Amino acid sequence: MYVVVLIAFITAGTLAEMRPVASGGRFVIPALAAYLAGSVAIGSLRSALSLRAIPAGGQPMRAAFIRHGILSLAANVWLIAGLAGLLLVGYGQWVMKGLGLQGVPLVGDVLLMAPFVAAMIVTWLLEYRFYRVAKGRIIYQQTLMGLPPRSPWSLGQFIGYNLRHQFLFVAVPIGLILLVWDTLGLLNQRWPRYVSESAVYAGSTVWALLVIVTAPTLIVRIWRTVRMPAGPLNEELAKVCRDMRLRFRQLLIWRTGGMIANALVMGLLAPVRYVLLSDALLEQLDRREVRAVFAHEAGHIVGHHLFYMLLFSISSMTLCKSAGELLAWRLRLDEWWAEGIVVALLGAAWLLGFGWISRRFERQSDVVAAWYCGDSGPSPDGRISPDGACAMARSLERIAQLNGIPQGQWNWRHGSIRGRVAYVMWLGSTAGNRGDADRPVRRIKAGLWAATALSAAVVAMQAAIGF
Repeated sequence: MYVVVLIAFITAGTLAEMRPVASGGRFVIPALAAYLAGSVAIGSLRSALSLRAIPAGGQPMRAAFIRHGILSLAANVWLIAGLAGLLLVGYGQWVMKGLGLQGVPLVGDVLLMAPFVAAMIVTWLLEYRFYRVAKGRIIYQQTLMGLPPRSPWSLGQFIGYNLRHQFLFVAVPIGLILLVWDTLGLLNQRWPRYVSESAVYAGSTVWALLVIVTAPTLIVRIWRTVRMPAGPLNEELAKVCRDMRLRFRQLLIWRTGGMIANALVMGLLAPVRYVLLSDALLEQLDRREVRAVFAHEAGHIVGHHLFYMLLFSISSMTLCKSAGELLAWRLRLDEWWAEGIVVALLGAAWLLGFGWISRRFERQSDVVAAWYCGDSGPSPDGRISPDGACAMARSLERIAQLNGIPQGQWNWRHGSIRGRVAYVMWLGSTAGNRGDADRPVRRIKAGLWAATALSAAVVAMQAAIGF
């Protein structure tokens, strides 16, 4: 969902000040009502159809989750498309010029995103009924397997979790960037002699990089985290860090009320890098499984995956914007079509490229964990032992079980649990090597460096010719 939020910000920033297709703003209120009404309709339909797919008794819920995933994709498309339509009929012009907010840093940006936030919360409110029934079924099945019983989140907890982890995770860093961008732009308008446009771009770029680097220190406070206490597990994970030569600021417990079994790493640089292990993961997995999950997250760090995702973000936005503007110029299209092409190219790049790269990075981290978790320790030649592959496969299956994820269910960023398990087990059974996963990732990284260099060349050329 956080990718949808990011795309919404990009859409709002791209289309907000475009010339609207209808002048006078007479369609703004009807379009706003239609956007929210459509969100209610799609959210209600998603919940009803997903609930209808839940089988009776204790049958697996794979069909219900697949249907829910497809309907969630449709709901997310509506959230973005509806926001774009609202901006194109003049909502952005009404906010910025009609309300006179062009000269007020960040406030106009907040109001631009307000309909999207309202529509998103509406869909979450309507989704809660499916969540409660499905989560209750999962908890019941886990209780039969001997796991301690838990209560699903209340409606307030469900909405709060989504706001913190799906919206604020993206909105807080972007808001800080926009605040400085708007402030410098306002200073440029009032005192252009002292604050030139080049100073606005340079200052905004430096500030954006600073925010991106330090954002994890804010995120771990927005999310509910506490430092992992000293003890045998902490010492074992510290040994993993020493063995893999990785550094980070803190190892944190991510408090989810026992509802989420997951782990993640955030932060580009060691002084502001955090590794998070959720409470449910620590409570329900044994120490070897926790070590495998931690080694997987360590694989992301030693592979510098976050850095290369940043390269993808910068290069894709730069190249898509330049390609869209160039294509519109060659075809002599007006501003409306030019911005539409840019948004379409960005959507395609992220839908296809981001997910594909992310899945390769996940596979590489799975292999790193399988390599590290062998009974004899990590082999110097990178070979994957059968017991190491089994340890990683078992941890993946346990996470799927605890989160109620069907093993065959495909995920845009991670692939399917079944596919990931099959791959590490195949490497373990054939004396496979880490190089089998490292080679394609090296090609991806080389491609991202080339795309970044091309982006820099394009920006330099545009600055030179004034395009």
